[in-house]
Amino acid sequence: MKRTALLFSCALMAAPVFANDLCTVNLQKLDDATTTKTTLMDPLKTQVEDLHEKAKQDQAAGKTEDCASNANQALMLLQKADSGGDSGAAN
Repeated sequence: MKRTALLFSCALMAAPVFANDLCTVNLQKLDDATTTKTTLMDPLKTQVEDLHEKAKQDQAAGKTEDCASNANQALMLLQKADSGGDSGAAN
């Protein structure tokens, strides 16, 4: 029982550190992706830029989980565009 409680406590203490690392890593990936992708169409480009800015603001405010989430959403939009999904072009 003590071992389970100890493991649970360690997992809870590591969660904020993991979120901070994930925030930093996702922001770096997003920075790299946005500098290499110059052909994004306007609706998608605006969404990605907005999420990128929100992630930076969240990081500055210490909201690491929100930062990681917003950066991850932007990365998913970019991946979707790369895989032939919605590229932001109007039909």
